[in-house]
Amino acid sequence: MAKLITLGLLIDKTVEHYRLHVKELVGITLWLLVAAMPFLFSGYIAPFGIDEHSSTIDVITYISLSSVGLLTTTAASIWIGICLILTIDARAKGTTPNHVALGKRSWKFFLSFLVLSAAIAIGLSAISALFVVPGILVMMFNTASGAAGAAIGIAGVVLLFAGCAAALYTLIRYSVELAFAQYHLVLESESTKFSFKNLLASARASRAYVKGSWWAIMFRLFIPNAIISLVVLGFTMTTNFATTILISFAAASLSPLAITLISLGLTLSVFIVNAFVMPLYSLATYYLYDSVAKR
Repeated sequence: MAKLITLGLLIDKTVEHYRLHVKELVGITLWLLVAAMPFLFSGYIAPFGIDEHSSTIDVITYISLSSVGLLTTTAASIWIGICLILTIDARAKGTTPNHVALGKRSWKFFLSFLVLSAAIAIGLSAISALFVVPGILVMMFNTASGAAGAAIGIAGVVLLFAGCAAALYTLIRYSVELAFAQYHLVLESESTKFSFKNLLASARASRAYVKGSWWAIMFRLFIPNAIISLVVLGFTMTTNFATTILISFAAASLSPLAITLISLGLTLSVFIVNAFVMPLYSLATYYLYDSVAKR
């Protein structure tokens, strides 16, 4: 049985693959910019959002474009995620990916990938919320007075904290256990057709991969993703801070068009950063998946 990949080797493989094939990977993720065009148009109409001074037509147009942008970026993100998995897998196995064929194959997995991802996210969120509800209900409907009211209030607080702890445990535990479900679905399914059987099989396979090595896999998932997220957060915060300072000091000398263009540039930079970063998340998870699947 093969040993689980070390954290150092996981990071090395992620960085090396990204360095060798960055153009190929970013060429896929840059489709996110195309999908984000509705957000740019809505940003042009209302650079800083809508308020009570916005006209009715601006409000309707802004909300409509933002809604369309949400749909297009979500759809693009799912397709990009599938395409990255297939492309990374092809390169990792020493073959040259046919991007046209992989792009078409990615669309065939779209519905299955969407339903599986949504089921995991909604299911874990709903289960976690159920742990918090009892404490909130006790506190909301506590009508007793005196010592009884105080005791019930304390019980409600205890229930709330216990529920929050249970919810956090559930989210972390099962997020790790189901982390490889999408990869199993895309790389191991016998058919691209939508099937609840395939979705369930992928979820079970992911849990089987993690069984017995939860802590080791959790650290290998958390640390690379945390490093990537910190880099992105640092860049985003620096950009936002610099832009805020620029606008605050130069607002009087800048035309409305210039301020609008700065706002659009800031929005565009967020999507560009995401386009360059998305492959790193996929690479780190793929090489960990590859390791656990071979054990």
